[in-house]
Amino acid sequence: MLDIKSYLRQQSEFINKALESYIPTGIPKPLFEAMAYSLTVGGKRVRPILVLESAKAVNKEVKVEDFIDIALSVEFIHTYSLIHDDLPAMDDDDLRRGKPTCHKVFGEAIAILAGDGLLTYAFELISNNRTLDSKVLIKIVNVLSHNVGIYGMVGGQAADILEDFKDIEFIHLNKTAKFLSACCQIGGIVASAKEDEIERLKNYGIYTGLAFQIWDDILDEIGDEEKVGKRLHKDKEKNKITYPAVYGLEESIKIAKNYVEKAKNEIKNLQNPDILISIANYIVEREL
Repeated sequence: MLDIKSYLRQQSEFINKALESYIPTGIPKPLFEAMAYSLTVGGKRVRPILVLESAKAVNKEVKVEDFIDIALSVEFIHTYSLIHDDLPAMDDDDLRRGKPTCHKVFGEAIAILAGDGLLTYAFELISNNRTLDSKVLIKIVNVLSHNVGIYGMVGGQAADILEDFKDIEFIHLNKTAKFLSACCQIGGIVASAKEDEIERLKNYGIYTGLAFQIWDDILDEIGDEEKVGKRLHKDKEKNKITYPAVYGLEESIKIAKNYVEKAKNEIKNLQNPDILISIANYIVEREL
């Protein structure tokens, strides 16, 4: 039986090793140091892993080296989003992955610019790929930019900081789920998946993303700060809307697990779905 925690750890190490060759260097030095610091401070590398595993789910023979730069680009975007999320004007966090946040080490101005640099460099990485067809790269850019921009992550983050915005489903769908869904779609695209397979991967990503964010809400409520690696209970302190606040803890757990089942049903008939199924299960097995 697959030990998904060990497998994800191995894949995370693989991503970290590959990342070493793609971290940009240059001047002014503090900007590039801030980017490198945030990229290498740790993390589970869930998003690039989803790109890799979604590709393998529809094509066992896919060559990871052909699109490892594409997989890494989503980690650049994720890291940018974390830097900006942690800023005093947003979530105002001192710790990320158990270490001081970017603005605490390099100051707010450099942190903002480091985030900007990571976001834009991610798309440079994609466009520099010389293995995939240009039409494939355009499709990847379209899917990714749509789901991390104003109609996805950026829109969700904006909704999350507006005190009078109370639609928790909209926030979680856009802030988290659409980005994860984009990663799954990209995996299908690079593996030449059929349109119906990409649609299934898209839905899988939405459902796992919703489950992931709901479980994060639950962890923030009753989790172990040392295990989670960031300051907890901050949502309650700021009176932010969360699933436990709206539905209660017990119902939130049920909703998250229901999304996991929906996710698994979407991809169970793909060529090689086992890893994606295990990832979905693991979302609601993370330690409280």
